[in-house]
Amino acid sequence: MEEQITVMRFTRSQRVQHFLLLISFIILIITGLALKYHDSWLGKLIINLEGGIIARGLFHRFAAVLLIITAFYHFLYITFTRYGHDEFLSVLPEWKDFKDAFQSVKYALGLSSEHPQVDKYAPQDKFQYWAVVAGSLVMIATGLILWYQNQAMIILPKWIIDITQVVHGYQGVIIAVVILLWHLYIVHLSPKRFPMSRIWIDGKISLEELKAEHPLEYERRYKSISNEEK
Repeated sequence: MEEQITVMRFTRSQRVQHFLLLISFIILIITGLALKYHDSWLGKLIINLEGGIIARGLFHRFAAVLLIITAFYHFLYITFTRYGHDEFLSVLPEWKDFKDAFQSVKYALGLSSEHPQVDKYAPQDKFQYWAVVAGSLVMIATGLILWYQNQAMIILPKWIIDITQVVHGYQGVIIAVVILLWHLYIVHLSPKRFPMSRIWIDGKISLEELKAEHPLEYERRYKSISNEEK
């Protein structure tokens, strides 16, 4: 039966990158928010669980280095591998994405019975990818300035350091609330996937789910099967 058939959607390299990003983000968010809200009872509790303010800093810097390594790994992957480069091209925004996003809203509100016809990456997938890219670059740039604050102040005025600290702190809050929670719901906690999608573990998706949610990809990859069904 078709629902028992699974196909590979994400390669091992992509899953490794996702796992490294997951670990670095979780540690950065926990340790970063603990420092930002260190006066609150929750902030004090997390810092104590982390082993104190010095240990918190070590964990935060470890995760920062891991994020930088992951970003560099991803850059090499999309630049020097054929599959990675093709994947990168597939997440570039297109005019169709805006129309699909509008159609998704209409479908969700019950204003249309037609689900948008998307390929491998839907508009929300592309948005999440570019949000993570932009957020990571901002966090890395501002984080390095704050990490080497004494050296940075030699060439940068203090007001830039102050702005950097504000941007870095609130960017972490935005990532925690908008990206992490939204992504968590879409991929794992939505009714059709609860309690968890295993795609981040084994990279596989059922043929039935692929056909329903990514019809253009299904048509492109399994055109002969579609023709036989007709």
